[in-house]
Amino acid sequence: MYFGYSYVMRFPLATSCLLLVVSCAIPVTHKKPEVGLAPPVASPSADFTLAQKIEYWQSKIPSMTSADRSEAYLMIGELQIEAKQANEARITFYQALRGELSASEIARAEKGIGLSYFLSSQPSLGLGHLEKSLTHLDAASKAEASYLMSAFSGKPTALASSAVAERMNVYLVSAKLKAPRGVSANAGAIHVDINRGEWRAAGMRSNWDKMTTPFRITVHHTAEPFSSLSKVAACAEVKNIQNQHMNERSPSGWADIGYHFLIDRAGNVIAGRSLDAQGAHASGTNNIGNIGICLLGNFVAQPSRGTDYAVAQALLPAQLDALTGLVDQLRQKYSIKSSNVYGHKELKSTECPGPVLSRWVAGYRRTQS
Repeated sequence: MYFGYSYVMRFPLATSCLLLVVSCAIPVTHKKPEVGLAPPVASPSADFTLAQKIEYWQSKIPSMTSADRSEAYLMIGELQIEAKQANEARITFYQALRGELSASEIARAEKGIGLSYFLSSQPSLGLGHLEKSLTHLDAASKAEASYLMSAFSGKPTALASSAVAERMNVYLVSAKLKAPRGVSANAGAIHVDINRGEWRAAGMRSNWDKMTTPFRITVHHTAEPFSSLSKVAACAEVKNIQNQHMNERSPSGWADIGYHFLIDRAGNVIAGRSLDAQGAHASGTNNIGNIGICLLGNFVAQPSRGTDYAVAQALLPAQLDALTGLVDQLRQKYSIKSSNVYGHKELKSTECPGPVLSRWVAGYRRTQS
């Protein structure tokens, strides 16, 4: 029989029962919910401020699946921690935990809650969350959590390094705690004028290789015009470089800013990537055992890039003095030969670091023992 757009077929009773039995015998399958941001959600612009990035992800949440929301909440919470928004971050991490997360993502959320309590001067409330996070954290994050736990208990920690101590210092200050016994934030550290906290560095991701004993140093320039002598402007420039390296480099962004040190136009030495981690500045195996130093400014004429790039900037004496002092410190600390100080162009086909810096490198090798 035909009714509108539907057909109704009549079967004998035995046949109907057989169809019923067969249909009941077929197991019901449930599609496993997808986990992850699929289809991919575009990342916010690298030029966005922390507040803009937080607002961007929050605006995307209503249109996301429940699984996507959990990951988005986790990212928002970590941005809020970076912005020192302790209470907001804690709420966001709990929202993330109510959804579907992997074991490592749960650990990141638990660590984030712990950090929020340290920022709120309530470290005793954060301790349990840090303990929960340890099993599934990556090595760098585990070292940070262990460091804070040791500071709270007053016990030394074998996992700490000077780089970890520096990154976690803001949480100790907020919690009114001292560094763990036997660990100093400056132990064996190279002198810097601007630390990572001052330029609001994002935390290092997990996709990095451990640095072998350094045996060479490579000098770079940013290749971007930069003239300001202001520390505030220099910090903003370095933060922008980190954003580019972490969010725009293929295939999925670098773990951190590629250079270990940067030098601004006023001669301030700026802490970049930890010396515990191999850099990302000289390409491939050239990064092994290689400390990267980058001077802010464009020291190569690049007229094809426009009028702002047409004339190379002049290197300032303060920059060269700071570079000499930094290279001297690094060579002394790691017993690096002067012959192993390079300009970037000596390791890769590039104009970096420009003719003036290349002459400085050649002169340094010639005059230093």
